Amino acid sequence: MKKNFLTKRVFYSFFTILSCTFVMAQDDDFDATVDEDKKKTATGGFGADLAKNVSFVNFNGYITNEFFSAQGANTTFDNHYFNIFISSQLTDRIFIEGQLEYEHGGKDIDVRYAYADYKVSEAFVIRSGKFLVPAGQFNEYLYPEYLNKTVSRAYVNREIAPSAWGEVGVQVRGRLGDNSEMTPFYAVYVVNGLNGDSGSGIRDLRGNDRDTKGGNDNKAFGGAFGVDFGDDITVAANYYSGKYTPDNELNLAILGASFYMNKEKYSLWGEYHMANQEAYNDATDPTSGFTELKKNGFYVQGGYMITDKLEPILRYDAIALDGAPDADRSRITLGANYYLAETAVVKVNYELVSDDGADLDDNVFGVQLSVGF
Repeated sequence: MKKNFLTKRVFYSFFTILSCTFVMAQDDDFDATVDEDKKKTATGGFGADLAKNVSFVNFNGYITNEFFSAQGANTTFDNHYFNIFISSQLTDRIFIEGQLEYEHGGKDIDVRYAYADYKVSEAFVIRSGKFLVPAGQFNEYLYPEYLNKTVSRAYVNREIAPSAWGEVGVQVRGRLGDNSEMTPFYAVYVVNGLNGDSGSGIRDLRGNDRDTKGGNDNKAFGGAFGVDFGDDITVAANYYSGKYTPDNELNLAILGASFYMNKEKYSLWGEYHMANQEAYNDATDPTSGFTELKKNGFYVQGGYMITDKLEPILRYDAIALDGAPDADRSRITLGANYYLAETAVVKVNYELVSDDGADLDDNVFGVQLSVGF
């Protein structure tokens, strides 16, 4: 046990030292001299001091307002998101970005991600902090509602590779070569990992921003590899694995693949993710042995710009959750998007839901206004 403990610590230390070594190796041309007034003043604070050194800080964001009418439920309006992006480029090599999230009219407030990048080269970037997990292109690049083409996210992007999934740790990423026709990219990372009780839904395991002595002491590992074919097509695969229970015994592994094409008037998106989640046979008795819950889901979505503003959308998605068969379901989403501007869209969707194991009247009509600013 002690040997395993030491081995893990040596690995983490090596990973950190390697990252710092690359940073120092690239800092020969860095001048830390700051020409500023060192005199203390009665006004201002840390922010005012930093403003003397940082040329600019960007504030952007997006707002999402929705209306839903579901069978067997009340109609409702929702100011779902008012999210703020804060970003800055400190030097040619240092980039900082964070997202502050206000959900449901400010009822839920969270930091979705907050990280610093150090760019050694296009092929080697060190990312540290809380970052979006490279678990499919949707989670890393397309989940904000002004980019997503439907009102609701696909089941698989909620229950298996939960979108807006951020983790705290260290990541190395990059793009290989400058071929405009085919550019490979990669990411590898070590993070605190998902954390919760045996057999819990994967979405509920998010939020492990800081491991403590009373919780999961293991780290999770993962990575992604993909290829951009020009500016139109992306193909990628991803993997994640780590212990997720406080007793450090049960493992969760997620494997996925994604395909995205946005070409002229056409778009075709698709993702598939599968999870192997260990769970105790009796959640109250760890000595009862464990079983492996198999979970998987996918979606395929297509769109076509009839005009420069109007885009019909068709999506099919399905999910199968081992251990919870009543939650298995599939859905056909019929939609139309009307673009008020490049980052402003009104979406109208009708979702036809098929529930396995239950005959529920839960089709949904939804309207969403989403504006990125």
